[in-house]
Amino acid sequence: MILISHRGNIDGVDDSRENTHSYIQEAIDRGFDVEIDVWYLDNKFWLGHDKGEKEVNIDWILKRKSSLWVHCKNFKALTELINTELRVFYHKKEDYVVISDKHIWAHNLKDVDDKCIVPLLDRGKLESWKSSEVYGICSDYVGLWDD
Repeated sequence: MILISHRGNIDGVDDSRENTHSYIQEAIDRGFDVEIDVWYLDNKFWLGHDKGEKEVNIDWILKRKSSLWVHCKNFKALTELINTELRVFYHKKEDYVVISDKHIWAHNLKDVDDKCIVPLLDRGKLESWKSSEVYGICSDYVGLWDD
């Protein structure tokens, strides 16, 4: 099972650093994959959860493609990135979303299997998670499971 840092967070939420180049790289350097939020606005890529906040070069993202799970935050980001080698997905409130590499981002935890990545963003949910039959877990607390 892989562990995916949510926006670079490892030991809890750090709003001031998440989705920043250095924070993402720190998580990768510690051996985690990272879910990042990407926008495409005014012909540029941006990192940020609620809006594009920090400009990011596509080459910077592509260089880290084996460690990144790209949550496209607007339709234009999805259309710009869908034909790259990146693992990309887009969702609003769906229970399940197919990622471009054929894994499933599963918000509905009732039906999951070894193709699913489950977001367990709350520390309590991560600590009580019992299933080992998923492909991966995305959390702000992946450091709790770091052996």
